[in-house]
Amino acid sequence: MTGNDEQLTADVTAAYTVLAGTWDTAGAQWNQPVGNRLVEFAGLAPHLRVLDVGCGAGAATIPAARAVSPGGHVTAIDIAEPMLDRTEHAAQAAGLGNVAVQHADAAAPPFPARSFDAVLASLVVYLLADPAAALERWRELVRPGGILAFSWVLGEDPLWEAVYAAVDSYLPAGRQGWNEFWHRPPCNSVEGVEAMLGGYACVVTTPEPVTTRYTSPAHWWQSSWTQAPALIWQHIPAGRRDAARDAAFACLRPLAAADGTLERTRTVCYTTARAMPDCVRRD
Repeated sequence: MTGNDEQLTADVTAAYTVLAGTWDTAGAQWNQPVGNRLVEFAGLAPHLRVLDVGCGAGAATIPAARAVSPGGHVTAIDIAEPMLDRTEHAAQAAGLGNVAVQHADAAAPPFPARSFDAVLASLVVYLLADPAAALERWRELVRPGGILAFSWVLGEDPLWEAVYAAVDSYLPAGRQGWNEFWHRPPCNSVEGVEAMLGGYACVVTTPEPVTTRYTSPAHWWQSSWTQAPALIWQHIPAGRRDAARDAAFACLRPLAAADGTLERTRTVCYTTARAMPDCVRRD
């Protein structure tokens, strides 16, 4: 692992540890619908053993635990320990006794080969320093014929690109902006992502629009600080954050409906693959 890789892992760990308490709590949920849809694409069934890597607050863990009941089990891992508390509490609130949480790095889960029937990763790949190496490691963990399913964002809403660019412009010189970070190669094209899956078969990527609604520009700003952009925007000097917010609001005003509400539609991809060579590609 290079120094840059280690720094990215440390930054993600620190940021998500701080974010865990408020993660996705601002009422403009984004992770939950993506997690639900990912579980649908994974085609989980009762009695399966599932690993949810980078589980966060359990957006994919909870629907996966329901899908594999009865008889199945979900192991949820995250590098930020407070996120595991969120997932564990969510499972308890849902009355699910088939979820176990464990502190571990999504890039290198510490389990024996062929331990699981499925591996899930919802909105995680772009956070990893070496996603290709992680995908190879995940393949080792899946039994022959087992499924890998992960979600990632192919495209921002074109109308919102200027909004994020406005905030990114307040980052210190040389600091990578949010738009650049989460769409850096290979996570900027279907071809780039699928090229990392050479050891898999039956690779299928399905892009779908996911629309998030905000009650106001202020609601969007609050939500952003409880979601992944805070990983990058935490580096904006405190004295410049109000100006960054105001610059974004100026871009948002023309996008708002008459009642002040906003809609943002991103293109989310759901990629599935099999850990075996002899299967038929799904159209």
